[in-house]
Amino acid sequence: MRGPYSDYAAPPIHVTREPTGPRPGVRFSRQELFQLGVAILALSAALTLANYTALRGFYPSNQLPLLIVLWFSGALVAVGSGVGLHEISHKLVAQRYGHWAEFRYNLRGLALSFVFALFGFLIGAPGATMVSGFVTRDQNGRISAAGPISNLFIGTAFMLVAAAIVRTTSLTNIPAFFVTVILVNAWYLNVILAGFNMIPIMPFDGSKVWAWNKAVYAGILVLALGLYVSGVYLGITGI
Repeated sequence: MRGPYSDYAAPPIHVTREPTGPRPGVRFSRQELFQLGVAILALSAALTLANYTALRGFYPSNQLPLLIVLWFSGALVAVGSGVGLHEISHKLVAQRYGHWAEFRYNLRGLALSFVFALFGFLIGAPGATMVSGFVTRDQNGRISAAGPISNLFIGTAFMLVAAAIVRTTSLTNIPAFFVTVILVNAWYLNVILAGFNMIPIMPFDGSKVWAWNKAVYAGILVLALGLYVSGVYLGITGI
């Protein structure tokens, strides 16, 4: 008898052993792409609402429409890179080990993010990459570390581009200012996600990385702190 269907479990389609060793490429289902897109758009909208709630009193009302566009654009880049690529990194490593891995959104967590946004801050649980298969502790640690490590690489890229613009272009130039704000917000969110996800308790990535390799765990934390300090040193935090 077939059991109940669940969005959070792998479909029972594997009737033979998966090939051993790394597998090339990354494979998405339509359901996964839809849910990842919904999660990114919803979290970006919630972050925009949080900025609007917290900051609207500091700006003239005639500037708010333009600021909302800026806030949403920045949120979309930050969430798309910080959350979207973070989850895809988990998926990529898991699939290379031959496991089933797909992102599934958390509608309750997304709804709660809007509730918190009404108070001017954001706590979001957009969803997670579900992995199914015989996952060893080492594999689980590497799969989990891939997300925060991706945030470090992405955050570094955003930081360097933002710093280059600050040093070569006057921020009185409106397009340059807008681009820099978007880059700085994306850098900051990636730093936060890299560090926050290393909390060593379930269900955070840090709990699995800690159980696998404590040196890697400490290295990710040190690099996350270093990335933030580097941004401060380069002068992008005041943008």
